[in-house]
Amino acid sequence: MQTIVIANPKGGSGKTTLATNVAGWLAGKRQRVGLDDRDPQQSASAWLARRPALFPPIAPLDPDARRRDAKALDLQWRVVDTPAGLHGDPLRETVRDADLMLVPLAPSAYDMVAAERFLATVADSKAVRQRALPVGIVAMRVDARAHSAAELDDFLAGFEFPVVAHLRQTQVYVWCARDGASVFDLPRSRAEQDWEQWKPLTRWIATHAAVRA
Repeated sequence: MQTIVIANPKGGSGKTTLATNVAGWLAGKRQRVGLDDRDPQQSASAWLARRPALFPPIAPLDPDARRRDAKALDLQWRVVDTPAGLHGDPLRETVRDADLMLVPLAPSAYDMVAAERFLATVADSKAVRQRALPVGIVAMRVDARAHSAAELDDFLAGFEFPVVAHLRQTQVYVWCARDGASVFDLPRSRAEQDWEQWKPLTRWIATHAAVRA
């Protein structure tokens, strides 16, 4: 089983949006995937509860029985939506259990300041230093026309981790959150632009998962 951890210490950075859509993409590829919601707000769990039965299935993982559930379900993937404020021992434990880590980051000064120390901590972790844990940054809610998008790219150039995708600011993700859907559950007419933006990210996941399999 491959574990993808979605982490950023700041609330509102896009962790749940990223986690639910990663899980939706994997499920759409007929993979057995579980969603491990560790955020006290339980937004990912609420999304999963709204998910229509006809959509590709995603298994909820009980917080008190994650490992047992994952083994019983014979999962191929576990997607972990982490809480805000993740640091210290919980962060080290989360990094240790991950096969891949994605860090969502919005183009705002507050998000960049909060992410700077977090990314430095992750870079200094044993798993990353030994090159056992691939880490990718996903720019969230990006408006390519705005100056903040260029500022975000300049900021991220100072880190060793790759920016694997830029996802646009769009109501499509709001509708997906409301309906228990991912962009990959939508018809082409509604989501083709977003599918294109996701291609570098899904390729990155597939490449690193294949290497570690």
